[in-house]
Amino acid sequence: MKIVLPYPDRLLWPNGRGHYHAKGRQVTKHRGWAMAATWEQTRGNKPTTPESRVKVKLTVSAKPRGPLPDKDNCSAAAKSYLDGIADALGINDRLFDAPVVEFDAARTSQFILEVTL
Repeated sequence: MKIVLPYPDRLLWPNGRGHYHAKGRQVTKHRGWAMAATWEQTRGNKPTTPESRVKVKLTVSAKPRGPLPDKDNCSAAAKSYLDGIADALGINDRLFDAPVVEFDAARTSQFILEVTL
């Protein structure tokens, strides 16, 4: 399944600085977006629990300006999204493999997560 989500808020990046309450609000918001997008993809039907690890591919379409972020920072910033996807699927996020991160040439400020159950 392919889930397209907006670029994470700066507070969710490993180098993001901010009050923990503000970060918590962003985590909740981004997790909800991922959950809603996953529900839309699956139409609310939870798939069977996978017997093996779940593969995750993250395609980052960077912001219109500025340098590309590091791959490890992208996977850390996507943590809230992965938690929301796991919640919607009804599985533990421990089943997810570390995301394989790729960069898209188009700079549309999106995170595209492809989850293979």
